[in-house]
Amino acid sequence: MFKRAVALVVTAAMALVFSGCNTESTEATASIYTTVTESMMSLNEDGVKAVSAYKELLKVNKDSIQIIEKYFNVPTCGLHDINSDGIPEFYFFAATDSTGYSATFFVFTYDKASDSAVKKIEIPNIMYLSGGGGEYAIFTSPVALIVTRSSGSAETVTETIVYDMNFYKNGSYKLTQTHDAATERIVNKYFANGAPADQAAYDQLVTVHIDQATMVLASNIQAKSEEEASPLLSKPAAKVMNYESMLSYLIKLS
Repeated sequence: MFKRAVALVVTAAMALVFSGCNTESTEATASIYTTVTESMMSLNEDGVKAVSAYKELLKVNKDSIQIIEKYFNVPTCGLHDINSDGIPEFYFFAATDSTGYSATFFVFTYDKASDSAVKKIEIPNIMYLSGGGGEYAIFTSPVALIVTRSSGSAETVTETIVYDMNFYKNGSYKLTQTHDAATERIVNKYFANGAPADQAAYDQLVTVHIDQATMVLASNIQAKSEEEASPLLSKPAAKVMNYESMLSYLIKLS
């Protein structure tokens, strides 16, 4: 499905993370949850307040989170200090609507002034059931949060969105791939911030973020072969939990 240029982005942390449609036993996953909850995050006073706000936010979104766990069989919630300010961010996948056929990705931060969780990022349809799903990888660097995802069948679109450390959108890159029936070849088109770009420029813009990646927050992409190597394969992956495990973890932290 993905060719060389796409492999630079979307083979991210394939062995480190979770398959979007995994139907294997949950025993191994459950042991991961146990490990996470036993390894407690160190928090300052503002961090404890943030966790308390996230705990209430999690409860409010219980139904929309758990329906994603039901249909996609994946862990949905994570806690990580994305912008390295000493206060963790809370991120999760929740149902786009009551059907649970697609998921939206959210990132929330803690606002000291209002003592509340504030939504910073919302990306709809990052996972979906129809048409085989959709693949994504979400990772951080010292200067950015990066979300890359792909969708489509007749035409595959891979989009990479870059956010700065204040969670403002700082760049968007696309690669479209179509099959040319006349030549039996895949035709690639590249775009940077909405404008056409050549392959070299696209690869450079996208790869710089991968090279600087420090943590994979979540992904449902798996390597297709050993040849699809990526610098992200050597990066650490954050622990992602289901609703109940995350609630238990936040209660312990607060």
